[in-house]
Amino acid sequence: MIRDRGAIKWTAMMLPEHVQSIKDALKEDKKITQPILDEDQIYEMEMLILESLEYGWVLECEMFKNGEIRHISGHVVYIDKLKQEIRIQDTKDGLHSIPFRSLVNIQKD
Repeated sequence: MIRDRGAIKWTAMMLPEHVQSIKDALKEDKKITQPILDEDQIYEMEMLILESLEYGWVLECEMFKNGEIRHISGHVVYIDKLKQEIRIQDTKDGLHSIPFRSLVNIQKD
């Protein structure tokens, strides 16, 4: 009977640079393009941001960054119209600046 180690025998032949380049290629394949929002979605997000600022609601924000969607949850503390961004304070007291153009979706938590 032949005792084969399967894929384990090939790992010794791969250099760390090769392994890293394969991981980078797989990560690059998972990247997506930024979704395009219509006017109704933008209007609803604007209203949620303004109401959250007024009433202190916690919002769940989805933002597009570097080919992936990231989630941030917290209170809107400031709307900066000059820089075109909102500032959100999360539950761990961290302050995040999110540009308007990177927002994908906002929901009331």
